[in-house]
Amino acid sequence: MSENVVPFTPMAKPDPHWTGPCVCLGCRHEWVGVGPEGVASNLTCPGCGLPKGTVKYPFGAAEGDRVLVCSHCDGEALTAYIRHNLNYVRCMGCGADLTNVFFDG
Repeated sequence: MSENVVPFTPMAKPDPHWTGPCVCLGCRHEWVGVGPEGVASNLTCPGCGLPKGTVKYPFGAAEGDRVLVCSHCDGEALTAYIRHNLNYVRCMGCGADLTNVFFDG
């Protein structure tokens, strides 16, 4: 009778993932990606094969939202920092200095 018993395998722990629009900071290729929660950058771009992909709207902006973009390359990934007590904003895609555009409007 024991040969008819099927062993019970417990379910694996949940492995939460996200899915959403992604963009490559290098070649600007866009795609719908999926990945584990907490991983939103250094994604391998299916267009150029480089790890320059990032989640397009990582902090809540979505289609229809007003998004600040680089006037040089239309990149949406900007970085802001303070150096020598001065504010700077640069495009992470092309490196353009957007400080005046950002703060002066």
